[in-house]
Amino acid sequence: MTPFFLLPVPVQNMTCFWALLVCLGGITNTIFLWRQKRRVPCAVAALCSAAAYFVLHLCREGTTYRMTGDTLAFAQELLCQPCFIFQLLLTGLTLVCVLLYRDTRAWRRTHITSASIKESMDSLPAGVCYYLEGGRCILVNHRMNEICRSLLGRSLQNGTLFYDAVKEKKVCALSDGTAVTFRHRILDDYGTPLHELIADDITELYEKSEKLRRDNERAHRLAAGMKAYGDSIADTVRRQEILQAKINIHDEMNRMILATRKSVESECGEENRADILKMWRGQVLLLCKEAETKRSTNIVNDLNALASAIGVRLVWDGTPKTESTRSLQLFLSATREAMTNAVKHAGARRLNICARESDAGLCVTFTNDGAAPSRPVVEAGGLKSLRQRLEDAGGQLAIRADDGFALTITIPKEETTHAVSGPNRGGSGDAPPAL
Repeated sequence: MTPFFLLPVPVQNMTCFWALLVCLGGITNTIFLWRQKRRVPCAVAALCSAAAYFVLHLCREGTTYRMTGDTLAFAQELLCQPCFIFQLLLTGLTLVCVLLYRDTRAWRRTHITSASIKESMDSLPAGVCYYLEGGRCILVNHRMNEICRSLLGRSLQNGTLFYDAVKEKKVCALSDGTAVTFRHRILDDYGTPLHELIADDITELYEKSEKLRRDNERAHRLAAGMKAYGDSIADTVRRQEILQAKINIHDEMNRMILATRKSVESECGEENRADILKMWRGQVLLLCKEAETKRSTNIVNDLNALASAIGVRLVWDGTPKTESTRSLQLFLSATREAMTNAVKHAGARRLNICARESDAGLCVTFTNDGAAPSRPVVEAGGLKSLRQRLEDAGGQLAIRADDGFALTITIPKEETTHAVSGPNRGGSGDAPPAL
């Protein structure tokens, strides 16, 4: 058999390169197995690497012996061995290296390692950072580094400084359009405090909250516009009612003037004159409606004074305590309408007002001592307008005419700014105290 040192130079070079690859493979396997803390396979890989290095050294000595004819006696004796021995040795070492590498890969797939932990942390959508006292980072994933670069312009090197920069912010908006919020807690790592900092992605929730905020602002603006529009509508309706009242007053005045003139010219009896006087008294209340734009400082007393002027007395059983401008206006409109109808249609001398407050709102009932309606009551003019205003405000109007005439209104409760004082409980016909 041909000794190794007598092989052709290309064959010796190929053998030397083969030994170098086996040596490097053995070193790589040794490093991997050492990190996996597997002692026996690690020792085998180290021996494999050492054997390959020994073969590589013999190849170098063979080159020296071929060129100078001088080498170590031990090396010269080994170089004289048949070449197939070196080939078998390198084949066995190569097989061992391949098997160790495959075993290393299989072990990594079935065991948790520091590399697998880092890889799994890097795949998380949330930012993760663990650091010790003083800020030295133990584990930082890619997402947390991206967040730090977006907020501070640099990678995360000190956990304490980074947490101090973000702990006062509830939500941090990043340059890529996402939003994150931070959670921090301190863990116990065998007596050593370990800080955990988590950055949660709340982009969807943040966008929805911003959209909700914008919608609320828009709703407030629309509500303010609707309120202004409603106020203008109320003012327009009031003006239309006043205009209609003036028209009614004009027509009624013409009718009464003609009736009075006819009565004077024909010298009618006392009964006709009493009817004409009643018509004039009822008209006084309609004339007073033109002063609606002037707010009275004592509305209840003014109602009593107005009732006295047209020949009717108000009997109060409780008065509204509401401070609502809307409720107050509706109550006044209903009271005026009740007085007008009591004098004009029933010839009443007394109007009873029963007001009750509850959590639901204000309920007021008007009754009088006049004659009961001789035919079904048809809502027109003032009553129709009053019902419309009450229903627009969420209230109700009810009429009962079976045993006398009774008008009941219900006004829902709301926050308000004006008040009506109650009457003096000393007597049912006395005027209430001033507002």
